[in-house]
Amino acid sequence: MEMVLPRKPALTICIPTYNRGKRVHALVLFLKQNLMPLTDDIEIVVVNNCSNDSTRELIEPLIGGGIKLYNRKEFLETAELNMFHSLELCAGEFVWYHGDDDIPTVGTILYLISMIRENAADLYVFNSPVIDDDGQVLCPKMVSMRNAYMDVSADQLIETAGFGFMLAGISNVIFRREYADIEIAWEAQAIQPLYSHVCWFLACFAHRRSRIVNMPLVYYRNSDGLKQVAHFKKVAERLNVADHHFWGVGMALQFKWLVDRGVITGGSLPRIFESRRDGSRFKLLNECIHKVYTQVVASIHFSEERFQVDAEVLAEIRNFFVSCDLFTYDLFEPILQLHQIATGQRSREELEELQATFDRIHRLHDADVYRNNWQGDRYGYHIYRMACHWVAVQPQIDGGVIAALSVIDLEEHAPALLLADNLDSLVAKAADQAKMGLARASRRRPVDLMQRFLSEYTSSVEVHRQAVTAGNRAMVDMHHLATRAVADLHHLGEQHISVMHRVAHEYSGSVQIYRQATLWVRKFTYLFTYPIGKCVRLGKRLLAR
Repeated sequence: MEMVLPRKPALTICIPTYNRGKRVHALVLFLKQNLMPLTDDIEIVVVNNCSNDSTRELIEPLIGGGIKLYNRKEFLETAELNMFHSLELCAGEFVWYHGDDDIPTVGTILYLISMIRENAADLYVFNSPVIDDDGQVLCPKMVSMRNAYMDVSADQLIETAGFGFMLAGISNVIFRREYADIEIAWEAQAIQPLYSHVCWFLACFAHRRSRIVNMPLVYYRNSDGLKQVAHFKKVAERLNVADHHFWGVGMALQFKWLVDRGVITGGSLPRIFESRRDGSRFKLLNECIHKVYTQVVASIHFSEERFQVDAEVLAEIRNFFVSCDLFTYDLFEPILQLHQIATGQRSREELEELQATFDRIHRLHDADVYRNNWQGDRYGYHIYRMACHWVAVQPQIDGGVIAALSVIDLEEHAPALLLADNLDSLVAKAADQAKMGLARASRRRPVDLMQRFLSEYTSSVEVHRQAVTAGNRAMVDMHHLATRAVADLHHLGEQHISVMHRVAHEYSGSVQIYRQATLWVRKFTYLFTYPIGKCVRLGKRLLAR
């Protein structure tokens, strides 16, 4: 008789926790009451990192029926270390590290299990809403997205999901246990602990099947800026690094590690857009360089060892960033000069001027966030190479170009926004749209223009005829008619100019098409305005007599 092995759970919900006994107790209680009765494909593993509160006493009564508790005997310094060491405790086919203060949504978890059973992907990233410490929703989605999901790989993953927010929120990411190489996690941890799990996810799954799901897996709790700054300042002091090291020098070294390992390409770095807790987006590379600058400035003001920036490390970071994006050369010039002040090679009298120079350059770079995606203009469209598509956008698109490109799963909305898999196909689409626009304009705008022009012209000719033939009228009547004729001509000119401005605005994106569309209009305009001008001059001569 063959031995029947127990079925492996589809998903392990692993909850690393430290000194949040009441929080983690409420979370496990909720899952036991609302999720566990609906599926036998889940196990819950709580990993207690030597908490000195009542975590153990609160969780132990809930053990059983797929719920487990592990109490560490040795404290691990960071949440990332607790995550990495917890992997061996997870028996599920997929692992979900669940933040102990985040609020899960049961329906989405069941949908996740169905995708796991369908073998849809190896890594899932969910587009969850963000809440504050009081549970109030700050933004309904971490990124702007339209469809139910999008499948990505390689550079597409980091260019769409970012690095330090959506992927960094452990409750948003579920991964296949089989492909999670723990040795890679230790390599990432050696660079710096913060965001080491993101490097681990990317290194293990960037070239496998990844799916971004546009559903709320959790309500992701994100503390306000002041609380986060205070927390990470304590972590920085404990690890003996500068306050901004994690997002400056540390993150830069992580990027270099990812590129050196072939996880991502250097060219993808300037195309990474990160989300804020309010849903807005920014260019991560610019922000990282700004934190390097902040760290260098701090090294001028503080003599403590942890604030100092090693010259070789700074040169390594600078050369790496320049190799990925040559625009960063201008940002690093004042940073290098500021570092010379910190090391005594330049006078502190230059400090304010160099800071002002960096701030000015950084503002200019930050204003054009899609500069590295832009690929020129064609047929009145701006052309961009985005993560998953080539995109053509009309400059006058509703909401503006930046808002249109902030959607990670772009959809075509002709004629304002066009998509294609390569540049040639996109340019062909843009050309077709320009031709259709020209055809519509040739049927509508010039005809309307000429009808209005002919009507006004006929009226003005009649006025002039009456002015010329009524020689027996008094001079005051003659003057009145001539003045009226001139006023009518002026009004006609204003209307003509107004119409032509609208035509020019419609074709401002393609001067050549505009000239072709209005060539015969301008010729007719000349033919009709010439006799009008003759009439005006004749009227003036009559008035002068």
